[in-house]
Amino acid sequence: MDQLTDINPVERRLVDKANAAWIPISSSFELTPLCNLKCDMCYVRMEQSEVKQAGGLRSADEWLHTAEELRQAGTLFLLLTGGEPLLYPGFADLYLRLKEMGFILTLNTNATLITEEWAQLFQRQKPRRINVTLYGGSNETYESLCHVSNGFDRCMNGLRLLKAHGIDVKLNLTLLKKNRNDFSRLLEIGRTLDIPVSTSSYMSVFCSKTCTSQLEIPRIRMSADDVAKIDVEYLKYKKGDDYPAYACEMGNFLKHDIPTASEGQGLTCRAGKSSCWINWQGIMTPCVDMAAPAVSLAETSVAEAWKKITDERKNLPLHTECAGCALRPVCDVCYANASNEKAHCGNLHYLCDIAKAKKELLIRESNRYETK
Repeated sequence: MDQLTDINPVERRLVDKANAAWIPISSSFELTPLCNLKCDMCYVRMEQSEVKQAGGLRSADEWLHTAEELRQAGTLFLLLTGGEPLLYPGFADLYLRLKEMGFILTLNTNATLITEEWAQLFQRQKPRRINVTLYGGSNETYESLCHVSNGFDRCMNGLRLLKAHGIDVKLNLTLLKKNRNDFSRLLEIGRTLDIPVSTSSYMSVFCSKTCTSQLEIPRIRMSADDVAKIDVEYLKYKKGDDYPAYACEMGNFLKHDIPTASEGQGLTCRAGKSSCWINWQGIMTPCVDMAAPAVSLAETSVAEAWKKITDERKNLPLHTECAGCALRPVCDVCYANASNEKAHCGNLHYLCDIAKAKKELLIRESNRYETK
């Protein structure tokens, strides 16, 4: 998910210029694969002993050196994530040093470790935003999905602390079979706390090579029909009173099965063009869901790594299966997701089935509104 989806107009112009000039204006630091939760779908989680066997975490000095090279390359926005980034040794000092360097920081966290001390730190030195992943609407769901006790209560306590200290917070909802029935409850929590909500109903099959605990994603993610239903429910939530007009317009358009003119699905987002991902071992890739192109920063500078990433990005082959597809207006397929589906499942059927189900739902909705 792009960390810059809600930037202001001035920042948008900067990002657009960086995109046109192939400047890495934003980057993500995956500080650690360690986490205090054990979520079924986690793509990166490792145990302490496994991290040690794999060479250990990068030091704060290494991250600061990378940050300085990124700053020289034009980076302004940094996302700090994990794992659970608050478990990174010396996180507070690293955070403050990055703030001193002038970066605009965003943080991803599960919020279960947020204390008064953390909230006070973020109040003194505010991040742009803290994204909190809310995995369920009850302790029971957290126990089932994240395998911890009182996870919901701890997350809610963290959220309230952040809100009380004036921190800009956003809720990220990751939905699977186990928490699908919590969706309405999760949206209501967002309304009650006056916190914006973003939903991830599609679960990627991508799993980093350093993940030793991930379950089989196709088995635990929702059916294509359920993903489509969640997507439409979320559209109603986001668009509010504007939803009926949207449903009518989109439904009527989809009825005509108008093919797109595209030759196929390419990498059309900012990944590898004005943004990059750096994992806990110092490997740079275009985004979290792409294992390649990849360059180790232990062996080369950020500038050299970025050039290799952008050069290889320009030569990535199109997913020709998507060429001319009339479902593209309601298909959330991205290049990385398509690549991973083909690599792990052998085809794009799951993504296609989601789009087909969304089409049918929106046509049904448009017919319903038009008959009123």
